[in-house]
Amino acid sequence: MAARGEDPEAYAGYLAAFAHGMPPHGGFAIGLERWTARFTSAANVRQTTLFPRDLHRLTP
Repeated sequence: MAARGEDPEAYAGYLAAFAHGMPPHGGFAIGLERWTARFTSAANVRQTTLFPRDLHRLTP
């Protein structure tokens, strides 16, 4: 960041997540819901998501 002239203090909240190392990768690069949506030819990825989130549904 310093090489690009960025202030690391502006990214303190983001960098705190990596204070103890990088979290492990969690699965497919495309994502299981997106893969299932393509496999089933669903019109929207929310149709293949177990608990979809949108403006009217924020909790399961």
